[in-house]
Amino acid sequence: MKRLALLGVVVAALAVGDVSAEQEVRAIVPHGQQQIQLMGPQGQQTVRGFGGTQAQQVDRFVEASQGQKVANTAAKAVTGVAAAAVSLGAMAAMLMLL
Repeated sequence: MKRLALLGVVVAALAVGDVSAEQEVRAIVPHGQQQIQLMGPQGQQTVRGFGGTQAQQVDRFVEASQGQKVANTAAKAVTGVAAAAVSLGAMAAMLMLL
């Protein structure tokens, strides 16, 4: 039992970790281009365009509002309860068929 509790503490500590909500974008010189370095023999890597403009855009990070966070948490709770109900229902059906 002590080993299980210790394992739970270790897993919880690893799960918490360092979670940052900020993003950092660094420009690659020359501006507006990407550098591609081959890592294997010639012809094994291909680079394809992304979208019609073949460009990627990075928008600013928008923090979720308090209402969105509450709705997200409520949706997670409802999903968990529904999953538990389905699981228990399936278990009861299996036990009745034994």
